[in-house]
Amino acid sequence: MRNVDVIVLGCGPGGERAAIQAAKAGRSVVVVERAHVVGGNRVNWGTIPSKTLRESALFVHNLTRNKMDGIRVGIADEITVADFMHRERTVVQRELELISNSLARYQVEVVEGHGRFLDPHNVTVSDRSGAVRETIFGNIIVIATGSRPNRPAEVPFDGELVFDSESILHLPRMPKSMIVLGAGVIGIEYASIFAALGISVTLVDTRDRLLPYFDREIADVLSAALNRSGVVTIHGHCQASIERIGGENPHVRCCAEAGAELEADVLLYCLGRNGNTEDIGLENIGLEANDRGLIEVNKHCQTSHPHIYAVGDVVGYPALASTSMEQGRRAIRHALGIPGPNLADNELPFAIYSIPEVSYIGATEEGLIERGVEYVCGRGDYDKNPRGQILGARVGMLKLLFSLQTLELLGAHIIGSGASELIHTAQAFLSTRATAVDIAETLYNYPTLSDLYRHAAHAALAEHYRLTGRRAWV
Repeated sequence: MRNVDVIVLGCGPGGERAAIQAAKAGRSVVVVERAHVVGGNRVNWGTIPSKTLRESALFVHNLTRNKMDGIRVGIADEITVADFMHRERTVVQRELELISNSLARYQVEVVEGHGRFLDPHNVTVSDRSGAVRETIFGNIIVIATGSRPNRPAEVPFDGELVFDSESILHLPRMPKSMIVLGAGVIGIEYASIFAALGISVTLVDTRDRLLPYFDREIADVLSAALNRSGVVTIHGHCQASIERIGGENPHVRCCAEAGAELEADVLLYCLGRNGNTEDIGLENIGLEANDRGLIEVNKHCQTSHPHIYAVGDVVGYPALASTSMEQGRRAIRHALGIPGPNLADNELPFAIYSIPEVSYIGATEEGLIERGVEYVCGRGDYDKNPRGQILGARVGMLKLLFSLQTLELLGAHIIGSGASELIHTAQAFLSTRATAVDIAETLYNYPTLSDLYRHAAHAALAEHYRLTGRRAWV
C-alpha cells in the first residue's frame, strides 16, 4: 500500500484536468486508467474521431453541393469510411502525445488497470485478469470514469448492420440509406454528417420537437437545414423492435410503437449513454448510481463523501468535453481551497457539430419569457454578411438577447459556419456584462463573420428604440 494526495479514476478530459490542477498545486497524484491509452472518449472513440469524419464530410459536401462557379473538381465514385477517417489517426496520435507530455511535465503518475473502491480512502488496482496489483490510499479521490453508449439487450448490435455511436466509426462499407434512432446531440451530428455524404438518412426523434432545450427559432432553422440536406425527421416515435433482414441485400427493419415501419441498409442507435460506474466499488463506500449509471453531486462536484468528487459524463448533463474539463478543475479547486471561477452551466458554451454547426450560451427567449424578464432581440444573417457571402453560406444567423431595461447581454445563439468558434466572443461579452452599445461599438475585422455581432447589436438597439422611444446610443 502507498499513500498519495489525490487519486483520479479515469483519464478522459475531466480526469486529466483534475489531475493536472492538483499537480500544479504541489500534490502527489495518481491516475488509474482502465484503457491502454489516456484521453478517454474525447480522443479515442468519440469527439476527435467523429469531428474528423465531419470535416471530411463537409469537404465532400462543399465539393458536390456548394460548388464555386467556374471551378471544376472531381471526386471518386466509391469512398470508404477508411478514406474519410484517414486524418483521424494522425490527429489522435498527436493529441495522445500532447496529453502524455502534459501529464509527465506535471509529474502525474498514470497507472494502467481497473480502479475499485475498497473503502472511502483506499482504491485497489487490478490487471486485466482481475488480479489486484496494488492498493492506493488517497486523501482526495475524483471519479472521472466517463460513459459508454447505451446498448439495450433487445437491440441486435452486430457491427455490420446495427451500430452504436462508437462502432459506427468502423463501418465496413458506405451504405446508401441509414436510420438514426435518437435526435440528441450525437444523433443529429451523425445524421447531418452522413446526409452530407449523400446517404439517405431518416432521423427518429422520441420527442415531439427537435432539441427542446434549444432556442426554438434556432432549432427550427436547424430542422429546416437538415431537411434540405435530405434528412427525413420523424418525431414522437419510439422503436418497438429492430430486426436484421438477411438475404442477397441484407438490411435493417425498425418498427415504431406508433405503427411506422422503416427499412434501411444500416441503423445507428443513439438513445442515451450510461455512466461507467459498474464494478468500481460504489457499494463499498455507500454510494449508489442511478439507473443510467450516473452519480449525484453538488455544485462543487462533491458526492455525499466530502473528499470524493465525480466529474464529466459520469455526472450527466451537459456531458461535454469542455464542461468535463471545467468540472475537473472545479472539483480540485474546491477540495484544496484554491480560488477560481465557479461558472454555472448557463455560463458555459454549448455546441453541436452538425452541418450546419449550432452553438449557444446564456438565456433563451423561452427561458426569459418563463421568468418574466423583459428583453430585446437582435439578429445578424450570414447571407447579409460579406464573409458569409464569400463562404457561400446559405444558412446562418447570430441571435443576441439583451435586457430591455439595461441592454446587458443575456444570451447568444448561433447557427452556421464557425458557430462553435464565434460563440466565444459572446462568452467574453457575457463575462464582462457588455451591453448592446458596447457590442455595436466594438471594432471587428472586415470582412468577418464576427461582424455579425455589430449587426445584431444595432438591430437590437433599433428594436429597443421602437419599444421604449429612448435612444441608447449617439
